[in-house]
Amino acid sequence: MPPANQNNGMSRKFTTRHRLSILQVITQRRFSGAERICLALSEELQRRGHSVTLLCKPNGNMPEIARELGITTLTPRISGKLNLWSPLAIASIAARIKADIIHTHLSTAALWGSVAGRISGLPVLAHVHAMNSRHCYILAEMIATCSQGVRQHLINQGVAPEQVRVAYNGVDMRRFDNLLPPAEVRQTLQIPTAAPLIGCVAHLSAKKGQEFLLRAVALLTESRPDLHCLLIGEGEMLDELRELAGSLGIAERVHLLGFRSDAIQLINTMDILILPSIAKEGLGLALVEAALLGKPTIASNAPGIDEALQDGVSGILVPPGNPSELASALERLLADPALRMRMGEAGRKRALETFTVPAMTDQVEALYYELIEKRNK
Repeated sequence: MPPANQNNGMSRKFTTRHRLSILQVITQRRFSGAERICLALSEELQRRGHSVTLLCKPNGNMPEIARELGITTLTPRISGKLNLWSPLAIASIAARIKADIIHTHLSTAALWGSVAGRISGLPVLAHVHAMNSRHCYILAEMIATCSQGVRQHLINQGVAPEQVRVAYNGVDMRRFDNLLPPAEVRQTLQIPTAAPLIGCVAHLSAKKGQEFLLRAVALLTESRPDLHCLLIGEGEMLDELRELAGSLGIAERVHLLGFRSDAIQLINTMDILILPSIAKEGLGLALVEAALLGKPTIASNAPGIDEALQDGVSGILVPPGNPSELASALERLLADPALRMRMGEAGRKRALETFTVPAMTDQVEALYYELIEKRNK
């Protein structure tokens, strides 16, 4: 395996004005939060003059979306934690594009990207997007996390604090352009314009807690008989959640919409967005998206989530897995439009300061230069 090109940054002094060749590596299973972050970051880095090459799996629509964004995209055989060919492929491509740094996303990419970094003599930044085990990330020189909660989760597992940095996720504001009027969207969903509308955008799995959201909706049947709930996402719990809605007598008011590329449009139609996870979250990107739309949010009180949502300011935190507390929080917000507006405005102000793509890219770019400068010493 040839070493990385000697002019790839190991022998020159970098400044914050120097343009980099960056190899982004992701081993996606579906197109969700981490994948959107990777693409938004890659596009912004290119806009700033850096050269970005994306390595990803051929499945799903990620390669197609990346190429539409103008990102050079390759789909070598890099999946699988027993795929010993993967680090050689990554190192070979890094040498070919004269990469200055390897930036990985998700666990398998982190494992093999870090080994490729050792082979090619390149620094590696491993990005952790959820409450993951440390094992696939510890070979990287530096770890970037999407929240302080994820950072602390890794430190609690024995990762050195100085190895872990926070780079908050950023949302691409262009996704909020040209949204249809909420009344028009409700009409397509056959939901009355005046009906209270709540929803959840998340993979349909037990850990995301949609079951408890449905039970909370059922508890509000008497006081809010016109309440409608959108569940946006795919997953193994689809049939079980449909059956639960039927058994609770709320099937006509629960709309299981599957994966929707227009999820932002649907969030904009809601009165309140809920993330009822019973497990820890990396950050809860849908909460940030809702905040940018000026929507109040309700979510489980867990690390990561409590950074996207400020309790009592931009929304309400509730105990995980507690339908009664969730129903009470919903009733409080549904009964007080002025409170919803205040929380929505507060959430939007903070999100615009903290969770934009330029802000995220500033943080990541600084980590790149820090790693490369460290190599040059």
